[in-house]
Amino acid sequence: MASLYRKKQSPYWFIQYTDSEGVRRNRSTELRTDDPGETVKARTLRAEMEAKELSRSGSTVTGEAWDSWVPKYLERHCDSEKTLVRYTGIWKWVALWLQDKHLHSPRAITYRNAIEYLDWRTGYKKKTGKTVGRNTAILELKIFAMIMGEAVRLGHADANPLTSLKLKRDKSAKKPELTDDEIRTIREALKEEPEWMQTAFDIALHTGCRLQETRIPLSCIDFEENKITFPSPKGGEDRAFSIPMPSALHPLFEKLRRLKKKVTLEFPFQPSRRWQQFFAKVKMPHLCFHCLRVTYVNRLRRAGVPREVSMRLVNHASELIHKVYQREKAEDVAQWRDAVKFEPA
Repeated sequence: MASLYRKKQSPYWFIQYTDSEGVRRNRSTELRTDDPGETVKARTLRAEMEAKELSRSGSTVTGEAWDSWVPKYLERHCDSEKTLVRYTGIWKWVALWLQDKHLHSPRAITYRNAIEYLDWRTGYKKKTGKTVGRNTAILELKIFAMIMGEAVRLGHADANPLTSLKLKRDKSAKKPELTDDEIRTIREALKEEPEWMQTAFDIALHTGCRLQETRIPLSCIDFEENKITFPSPKGGEDRAFSIPMPSALHPLFEKLRRLKKKVTLEFPFQPSRRWQQFFAKVKMPHLCFHCLRVTYVNRLRRAGVPREVSMRLVNHASELIHKVYQREKAEDVAQWRDAVKFEPA
């Protein structure tokens, strides 16, 4: 089996593997041991080498090999392209771990593996040196449990040991609402940033939409009826919805129309990460782009907008989901502090 190792006085990972002629080889990967990102690449290379060895030796039953059926299953299962991209990204991490632990068949999976995955995933350093949180690892395990369910249905495993994991999630920190001062500071700082960030910020601030939803085809902006249609929100095209165009966005959309733009903006690689870097740069690491949605929902409430109208404007499917965004402060209920009166003692 392929394996990684180090050499004294060398900063690089070395790999030992068997080539297509059955000869055992050793060579440098030219990937540094002191770089978390290059270490990930080295481990991925080792996993690929091992998979080739197994394929040549016939050690894995062809029908049970993960890559022979998981990608096709995800394509069938996912209703939208965004969900497929997300699940495929999760599967890449699980697949890397499976190769790293030499788990080449669904029959090899045990409940203990789930616990081991949590430790492995939360301890795995990214190129930035950061690791993912426990909740992310648990979500990935849930997707893996779903995949294992398909393995059972296909006959690649006798049972699904991940059916009832009962793993306790860490309590997530609530995303805060933006203050007026923070909005002013952000607007000023955005003058030095790419135009797509300025456009995304303005659209989300006035509609409460998610980051991916700020990319709107100009054909979905009706200037005669003053209406915006979000064609592919969270949940896919079946959840498409329209809202009245906020007056504050008229100048922006008119400018884009004059410039004959086809969409409001084009995203760079990893736009969410770009926003994370931006908030760190302006010394507001407690914020994220989704705070704009929290801000919009709460300002609707303070403006006296009925809950059902607010839910319609941000495309929330249930009151339970909508309630998660509420950030009620003491001053929000101050007008009712003397609503209950008693006779003096």
